[in-house]
Amino acid sequence: MQEYERPITIVNQGFPAKAALKVIRLPTSWYGVIWENRERYATFSQDRTDLNGGHEHMTDDEFLSRVQLVASLVQGIDFLYDAASPRTAKKRRAKQ
Repeated sequence: MQEYERPITIVNQGFPAKAALKVIRLPTSWYGVIWENRERYATFSQDRTDLNGGHEHMTDDEFLSRVQLVASLVQGIDFLYDAASPRTAKKRRAKQ
């Protein structure tokens, strides 16, 4: 099992809105949720079929592209992955 959590921007529901995408990737299925706030979220999933070819052979980027496609087709939610922001290291004080 793999878990993904990515910041996203929803782009087709009025003004662009920040949200979080959380996905659990299992060997033969996956489950996702787009979370904007407590009152506004959507769930979607996909099982492996002969038609979709499964996802176990995909890289992380290919898999997340599949998630993006299914969210659009199943829930009508189009989103963009936010660019990763560089983490800043916490500065430590020198001992005196």
